[in-house]
Formats: sequence, structure tokens, C-alpha cells
Amino acid sequence: MMTISHPLDSTEFACGNLGRRASGTFDAQQSKCFHGGRSILVRVAQLILLLAVLFGSGCGGSSPSPASSSYADQFDFLWQTFDAKYSYFVYKNIDWQGLSDTYRPQAVQATSQDQFTQVLVQMLSNLHDLHVHLIDPSGNYIATFTDTDFVNFNSVVWQQYLQAQGTSISQPDSWVLNGYLGGVPYIAVESWAPSTSSEAADLDAVLEPFQNAKGIIIDVRMNGGGDSTTAGEFAGRFADKTRTAGFIQFRNGPAHNDFGPLQTRQVVPRGPWQYTGPVLMLIGRGCFSSNEDFITQMRELPNVTVVGDTSGGHSGDPASFNLSNGWQFTVSTWIDYTAEMQIIEDKGIDPAIFVPTTAADFQAGKDPVLDYALSHIPH
Repeated sequence: MMTISHPLDSTEFACGNLGRRASGTFDAQQSKCFHGGRSILVRVAQLILLLAVLFGSGCGGSSPSPASSSYADQFDFLWQTFDAKYSYFVYKNIDWQGLSDTYRPQAVQATSQDQFTQVLVQMLSNLHDLHVHLIDPSGNYIATFTDTDFVNFNSVVWQQYLQAQGTSISQPDSWVLNGYLGGVPYIAVESWAPSTSSEAADLDAVLEPFQNAKGIIIDVRMNGGGDSTTAGEFAGRFADKTRTAGFIQFRNGPAHNDFGPLQTRQVVPRGPWQYTGPVLMLIGRGCFSSNEDFITQMRELPNVTVVGDTSGGHSGDPASFNLSNGWQFTVSTWIDYTAEMQIIEDKGIDPAIFVPTTAADFQAGKDPVLDYALSHIPH
């Protein structure tokens, strides 16, 4: 099973982790991009901030934070933290300095928290990253990007299928259910709850009735992520042996292309027995984050066939950092790869069998992906 987790509010404050800019030089031509001819002062301020992050706070036991609550200092701290930690600049071809040139003057001129927040959201939206958020003092997450791809899952139609064809439907927890759908063993996992002994027990409970089943459908199309440890524990119940599921790399230096060595992710057999019969796993554009980790593990198992649509393509292992006045922000810190070294971010994971689905199907009360699975799984 895996031990890497994806909690959106995870905190990563390690001494010396923030690094520095790849270049400390000041380009006179670039200075023209700044309003009011203050390029040198801005860059000096950013350098001072960076040194403070590197040497003043990280090793002293306290969390790094802006030098003051001014919008200028908060912007510089957020920009510098992303500059040192964010993992997808090169992959996404992001001109991070150019975004500072555009948005810093707007941030400094903001006259309210709402205006300042809007500027940050506009800048961060260029990252196209579902794991990059602002968090207000009440703990509410403010998205900087919203995925608008069509999702091959409709909860209303799904409920109709459960009511019309479901038997012995059980829901040991709010995020997972099992039973028989059209006479076929069926498990739906709506999220990956934080890993505890009780969560593992719930997962084991939904699988237990199907130990001798001829085939099982596992539906995760509605699952936007959660905790990778939970996902890995469940994947381990279907693994015949330990297999490589993928790789990850973390930023480890000042340059945007500085990364540590590849770390292998594995799927490992778990539990008193493993189900190695045929499994059809249903996925789609609504699958993100740790659910994509689950998909990478399951797709490596010889008894599992992945059906549906390409997954959402969002994996970042975000860390959270403090701004002022109770605000926080999150930063994606890794690059996540499949076992074939395909980057998951922005691309997703393709199914082995693509089943086209449209809004018209749902309007007609049909679920083509579920229909395909019900007609092709042994039972």
C-alpha cells in the first residue's frame, strides 16, 4: 500500500527548503516591465525577502511568513514561495517573473482584502492547477482554477440505477457503498477519506462479500481525491504481488527545473486475501489527485481493466503556507508520473477502454459507462 497523502491543508515547513532564485542578476531591459521605474527596488525587496525566508525563519522553528501585513510584502512572500517550491513551472511553460511584472502593481494598489484576493486569484489562475488555493481565515478554500471538462458521471442517473437495479446495497460509511447492480458485484468509492483503522475496516467490509465473485465493478468516476494512503490500502486488496505504480519528484533547488531523484510508488498486497478475479474500474474527468494515484496502481494489475474516459489530470501534493491576518495559500510541490513516466498533471490517465458519454445520454436516463460494465463483467 502507499503511504503518500494528498491532504489539501498539509503543511510543509522544512528548514532551508525554500531555496532561492536561479539568478540574482538585475536586467535593465527587464526593468522596463515595472510600473514607475521601480524594478530594481522591487527585485531588491524580493531578494531580501528570500534571504529572510532562507536564513531568518526556516531554521528557527517558526513558520515562514511575510515581513509585514502590507499587500506588497504579502504578494512578494507568496510569489517567492511559489518561485522556490512550485513544481510545474517548466512543464507548463509559465513565465513566473512576467506574471509578477503584471500583477504586483495591481496587488500593491489594492484598497481592500477582496481586491487583493482577486489579484492573487487572477495571477494564480495562469497555473491551471486545481491544487493551488487561497484559504481565508475561516478555513474556506478559494479556487484559483476550476476544471470545466465534461464528466461522465451524473449523480441523479446513478441513483436511478441503484434504485432500479440495485440489491443488498450497503453503505458502511458516507463515502463508500457496495451491493449488487443488475446482479453484478458493485463497489462505489465517492472519496478517499483520511486513513485510519476504521477507514481500512470499512474498505475491507465492502470487499468481503465478494471474495468468490466472478467479477467486480469498482466505480470511482465521482471521486475527486482525498488521502492516498486510504486509496493505496484498497488497491492492495487487489494486488497479486508488489508492482511499480508510478514515480514522483519534488522540487529541491532554486531553479525551476531543480528536482530530487525519482521516488518509486508501489502497489503492495494487503489484507488476509486479495481479490484477483476480473475487475472493471470506471473512471472519468471527475477523478483527481489521490484518486488518480489509485488509478495508477489499479491499472498495473493484470486482473483490472480501466473503462470510461481520461481522468482529470490534477496531482500536486500541495503544501500550505501562511500569509497575514489568518490567510493561507497552497503550492503544488511534486511531479507525479505513471509507471510509463507520463506526467499526470493536465493530461490525466487514459482508460484501456473508452466509452463515449454525452449530456444527452444522462438526459435520457442512461449511463453508457455503467451499461458497458454491466454487460461485460463476468457474473
